[in-house]
Amino acid sequence: MIFGPSTYGGYIEKLSRKVEARLSDIEAIFNFDFGSEFEVAVCVLLEDILPAKFGICRGFAVTEDGQTAGDDLIIYDKLSCPLLRGNISRQYSIKEQIPVEAIYAYIECKHSISDLITLERAIMQTRNVKSLLLSRAAKINHEYEKDGPTYNGKIRDWPRTYPPLKNQPFCAIFARNFNSNIALPTDYQPYNPDLLVLGSNHIATHKAWLGADGIKGSLFSDEEWKTALFLESAKSNAFGLGIVSLLQALNWIELLPIDWADTLNRTFFKNLFE
Repeated sequence: MIFGPSTYGGYIEKLSRKVEARLSDIEAIFNFDFGSEFEVAVCVLLEDILPAKFGICRGFAVTEDGQTAGDDLIIYDKLSCPLLRGNISRQYSIKEQIPVEAIYAYIECKHSISDLITLERAIMQTRNVKSLLLSRAAKINHEYEKDGPTYNGKIRDWPRTYPPLKNQPFCAIFARNFNSNIALPTDYQPYNPDLLVLGSNHIATHKAWLGADGIKGSLFSDEEWKTALFLESAKSNAFGLGIVSLLQALNWIELLPIDWADTLNRTFFKNLFE
């Protein structure tokens, strides 16, 4: 069966071609011998694509009491948490510390995933970040379909497209190169990444085969359905699919404002005794 391009005039296919061309241009400048160069390239790429309200940096998620996780790419609300170096565009060499309340998404960047150990380490890193991000105050999604989505007037026990929290973080892994002989973990684990972009030709999302009901998936990892990540072919359009999935998640997430009251009180109290 032959299908035409995706909607909006083949937007995903066109975006994929532009991403590949842009990565090739950046690769010619930075080289991708090390993972850090690929991180910088993805930062530059996303800065060109994402709406202006989203900030992109390399760094760590940090809680009010100083716990940290991650060391790769963070997408944050730069209106509520401007960086001290926010006026210096495209400076990604220094890693930042971003409050967990201001973080929309975390992306673990790998130049190459060529073996299972590298994949498992990347997944564990995203789990650690997601766990820390979920320690922040919750914003409840009052439209969450706990028992499953409604289809044709009936509640179906299918994967839920959206999670129970409106400020649910979106965590992903982006790899420039991928060995397709690697078998992805088949078991569900709490805090699993929501998306894997594995080179130009493969992507992994949370899907379920439901027989006559077809294939159903969720944008975020579904804690009720508990689907594992499913590897599928995405010939030449994996990066386009991944970035549009990221955009969909970013546009849906609603963060709570940062409450600076305790930080202010502690600092004023400290000043009294200095």
